Amino acid sequence: MTMVQARPMTTIHGCSGGAVLARAFVSHRTFLSIFPSPTPAPALFAPASMATPKRAGSFNHYGRDQQNKKHQPGHDRHAKAQKQHFVYNANPKPAVLSAKDMQTGLVALLDRFVADETTAGADKDALHHAHELRRLLCARNNTTSSKTKRELDEKRPDKSITVVIPDYVERKVRAAKDLPPLPPITEPHLHEAVFTHRSAIFDPSIPGSVLGEDLSLDYERLELLGDAYLELIASRALYNRFPHVDVPELCKWRERLVENATLSKFSEAYGFPDRLKHRAVWDKTSKQYHKVVADIVEAYIAGIVLSDPENGFATAEEWMTELWAPQLLSFREKIIENPQARHELERLVLGRGVKLLTREEKPMTYDSDNVQQFHIGIYLTGWGYQDEWLGSGEGQNKVQAGVAAAADALKRDGPVLKDAMRQKAELRAVQLREKEEKDKAEGGAKQQVASGIAETSGSMKDKGAEEVTQKKRKTDGEAASPDKNKKKYKKEKETAQQKRKASTDNDRS
Repeated sequence: MTMVQARPMTTIHGCSGGAVLARAFVSHRTFLSIFPSPTPAPALFAPASMATPKRAGSFNHYGRDQQNKKHQPGHDRHAKAQKQHFVYNANPKPAVLSAKDMQTGLVALLDRFVADETTAGADKDALHHAHELRRLLCARNNTTSSKTKRELDEKRPDKSITVVIPDYVERKVRAAKDLPPLPPITEPHLHEAVFTHRSAIFDPSIPGSVLGEDLSLDYERLELLGDAYLELIASRALYNRFPHVDVPELCKWRERLVENATLSKFSEAYGFPDRLKHRAVWDKTSKQYHKVVADIVEAYIAGIVLSDPENGFATAEEWMTELWAPQLLSFREKIIENPQARHELERLVLGRGVKLLTREEKPMTYDSDNVQQFHIGIYLTGWGYQDEWLGSGEGQNKVQAGVAAAADALKRDGPVLKDAMRQKAELRAVQLREKEEKDKAEGGAKQQVASGIAETSGSMKDKGAEEVTQKKRKTDGEAASPDKNKKKYKKEKETAQQKRKASTDNDRS
């Protein structure tokens, strides 16, 4: 039996001691392959009483109180009793590892694998699965460390103050909770440009800073294109979903969809400002900062479309429509109670020399949504009145305001309107009565003329009937058959011959 000194375990053939131990937990054969020595390998596990080999400088406590120990009685005897030696075994038995040891070793090997494979050309799928396997293994509750941690929490609970999530982080998480998934930009250079401000590549305050010829390195050109796409998407959403709303109202709603306040909320919710590369200093409460934050959304839309020319626009349109859905549902068109109010009022009061005039009662104003408002009044001239006010209305244009003013006049039904309607009704009744009398008089004269014409036409009709009869008889005679005419002619001839014969006989006698 040969006595050898155990070699240090700091580094063996380029492998760290931790990696060697990890491999040892997995397989005894792997541990044996570490030692290239032809001599038999030492036993895997030394006796529990074995003293740790001396490694100079390895432990800070080594050598502490050594002088005192030399003078302590019985110290050398106790040290000699604890000395143990490695015993070589030519046929070592494979170590039987428990499930816990196998899990611990596998986690260590996964850590080593991830550290070695994390390079520029690493296999991302392999690294992902390695991370996922390690997470699942560490999530088990049957490990020694988990049990120890639970025991520690029971015996020595942590009494430190729980850290509260900052308000701004909580707001961002809450805002992004109900947002639709962010469509990806498949082209890396476009994705890089979307989140690059011009100040990151060009700063006039830095000497030698040059903008360069390539203007596509930041988001400004993408923002120009994305702004046009955004206007088109908003217009299509409103045009297709609100067919009965007037154009001024649709323009007002579109401005609310694409304004910087709306887009900046989306940008903040998705964390776009945190991803923006820049060297500028902004006041986060200023309009300039909110414009920059909103411009990132427009640039992102352009990036989606350009990275996928075939389906990019449809993807961006679906994404923005889903973001705008709460606003689109909140839009309510302004209902006009009586769109034919102007025509109805004209029918009630207009007549010869009577006019309904509209005029602005005060200059145009803007409402809370920065939409123009016209203020129109309607006035009556006629029926004994001159520029008499009937009602007032407001609208986004003069036509709408005029209709609203007429509806207001009908709703008020003031004394002026009632008097005008009464006068028109009386005049109408007189006109109807006169027309009836005139029609009656004209009807009697027409009846006399009609009777005379009837008598004349009757006599002329009788005379004409006789002439027609004669003409008919003549026509019928001419239309007789040729045989009848021949017989008549033969009879007349015979009669003439008889008369001649009789006259001849008389002469002879």
